[in-house]
Amino acid sequence: MLHTYDFEQLRELSGHEVVAEDGHKVGYVDLVFRDDDTGEPEWLGIWDGLPDTKPRVLAPIRDVDVDADAVRVPWTADQIRNAPSYEPPDNLAIGQDQTVEIDAETERAAYAHYGIEPATQRDEPAEVIRFRVWRIQSF
Repeated sequence: MLHTYDFEQLRELSGHEVVAEDGHKVGYVDLVFRDDDTGEPEWLGIWDGLPDTKPRVLAPIRDVDVDADAVRVPWTADQIRNAPSYEPPDNLAIGQDQTVEIDAETERAAYAHYGIEPATQRDEPAEVIRFRVWRIQSF
């Protein structure tokens, strides 16, 4: 399970396609989001690999497996493709660690979209959630 991977293990995912539970390829791992407060990996950023064609979407890291050359997610291709999206940070090099923000409503919408509880319980409501991101793929 990816939520137990450390940075070096996550970097090895470079080039892996993301495959939905129904067997459809939905893109590639673009970013790994880890909670800025806990340091735990929380979201995968998935991109179709083509510039300006489709939004980059969020998928929870929990219950995701790596099988040979693919990252397998426990959701359908439609769920992934219709998930809340994010804007990639500018000028982020492979392996570089950078802080980005996702508004709290986007994160709540992503959890609701997948029907799961938040990985991190927040003491106070926040307007934005800060994540550290690792770009592990180059497109």
